[in-house]
Amino acid sequence: MDEDTHRVLQKLKMKQVNLVPVAALENELLLKLKETRDQSEYCWTMKPIFLQAVLNSNPELERVTYIDGDLFFYADPSPIFENQPDCSVLLSRGDIVIPSFEKEQIDMLQRLLGRYNSGFISFKHDDAGTDCLEWWKERCLEECKNAPGEGKFGDQGYLDYMSELFPNVCDITTPGVNIGHWNYGQHTFSWKDGRIVLEDGSPLIFYHFSGYRIVSINEIKQIHETTRTDLPFVHELYQETLPHIIQHMKTLDPEFNGFASKDDNK
Repeated sequence: MDEDTHRVLQKLKMKQVNLVPVAALENELLLKLKETRDQSEYCWTMKPIFLQAVLNSNPELERVTYIDGDLFFYADPSPIFENQPDCSVLLSRGDIVIPSFEKEQIDMLQRLLGRYNSGFISFKHDDAGTDCLEWWKERCLEECKNAPGEGKFGDQGYLDYMSELFPNVCDITTPGVNIGHWNYGQHTFSWKDGRIVLEDGSPLIFYHFSGYRIVSINEIKQIHETTRTDLPFVHELYQETLPHIIQHMKTLDPEFNGFASKDDNK
């Protein structure tokens, strides 16, 4: 989404990665929207546009999946797709489970943020999948506002309507998928045979580390978890891993500055 990140990723020389600079996707309409939308809103706007471009450029693909940059994978995600091969769209539930919150507070947050989390969403290359993706793109072009108080939450708010408008839109049923600060309270995490598992023995496939702000290699903030003391140990593992990644980036490209500001709480 920016030239600096594209430059660093090029230097990593990852053989299995095809880089697409945002400029390759932008047109006159998008450049106008870029002037009126903040960084988050514009990134959200680009999600369906990028997915559609990938499918259009690679018609042989069976499926295209978007993943947020703050997802950390601990196990092979293949079962997500193998368990539901007939689903044209796979959505990740965003049910809020925070034991310390009152029911009224949780209900309010659920209304504001929607039933799903758009950090992981997958579209099959069939009629229902591509039609749904086109609809999502058009909605995001119309409006992708970061205003939960107005009932508008970027690209994510539109996910609630997909199952009403299109066939074969499914909630992901595979356990251990897209667990984050909004729902980890319903799970327990432990080590078993060298992998992280949940309370039923299912592997943790990936965790969504939403809310981290990297101010420096020595200062990593979590803006969503400022008062909770029950963080699962995967957070500690993640925080131990990040400085090594940051140091690698600094060695690879000393001029790269991807740090957040101290007052960046968005």
